[in-house]
Amino acid sequence: MATIREVAAKAGVSVATVSYVLNDSRKVRPETEQRVLWAAKELGYAPNAAARSLVIGRSSIVGLVVPDIGNPFFPEITKAFQEAAGMAGMETIVMNTNYGEQRTRNTVDRLVGLQVPGVAFLTSQVGPVVREALAARGITAVYLDHGVAGTHISNIAIDYLHGIQAAVEHLLELGHQRIGFIGGPPDGASAQRRKQAFVDASAAASGVEVKVIESDFSVQGGYFSCAKLLNVFAATAILAANDLMAIGAMHCAYDRQIPVPSQLSVIGFDDITFAQFTQPALTTVAVPRTDIGRLAFQALNALITDSGEAGREYEVKTSLIVRQTTAPPPLLVNVVR
Repeated sequence: MATIREVAAKAGVSVATVSYVLNDSRKVRPETEQRVLWAAKELGYAPNAAARSLVIGRSSIVGLVVPDIGNPFFPEITKAFQEAAGMAGMETIVMNTNYGEQRTRNTVDRLVGLQVPGVAFLTSQVGPVVREALAARGITAVYLDHGVAGTHISNIAIDYLHGIQAAVEHLLELGHQRIGFIGGPPDGASAQRRKQAFVDASAAASGVEVKVIESDFSVQGGYFSCAKLLNVFAATAILAANDLMAIGAMHCAYDRQIPVPSQLSVIGFDDITFAQFTQPALTTVAVPRTDIGRLAFQALNALITDSGEAGREYEVKTSLIVRQTTAPPPLLVNVVR
């Protein structure tokens, strides 16, 4: 393996100059920088991450905390975050919390022990104890739908209302007047925002009856919540707070011999990759996951590289993707068609 001295010799510069270029710790002339980068590439030089951290005064590892890495919503975000971090010369350590607040605290303790300069949280199980612990140590943080921007803190907000409002309006245009909603965990900030968006959107329509049941964002939760909902409410359409629960609701309808969409329309939220491959293909509200991952790192890196920068509020738009799981309710099929 090549050494920094060999890179310096090949580029015809000092070891210090190589260090300045590779650690981006001091400006050098563009032609000198190009020679150093060329020499490093030719020799296959890989800088020592620990040494780099000592030079620049901070770790080159950032934390990314997700609630459930098995949920198809998160791998795409994680990939985009890691790619953005890699382009900035940083590595990512991904932590999974399984939606547990205590596990989130333990995760943060480990990240603090690794002396990471910043952490991006894609989970809503982040209590004040965690936020205060990070702030006390000067560790920057980016949250998803949790908290507000402040010193060392930025927040990314998903525009749930726009997407869910579009979904409700779509069902109303088809003629649905009895709509069920399967929400996420009652202690989840993002889940409660999705539920409130549904309540607000449906309240604006006259003559619409709704029923809300809270669940756990899983396929199984969607299945049993759909069964519970249909036992007490004659819904002609169900809107689920994520695609996994929508898929669970579709399976429940199948087991009950309720055709989707001719007898029951179903809409999900997130537009995970699997959504377009269900039978029938799932109508859903799309969330740009790659954009979220990239934005989460960019927001975090902005705070890390400029300690005097105040945090910012970022917003991510949503949009309705109409596929094959929505149709007019049974009593209106003949009239509409």
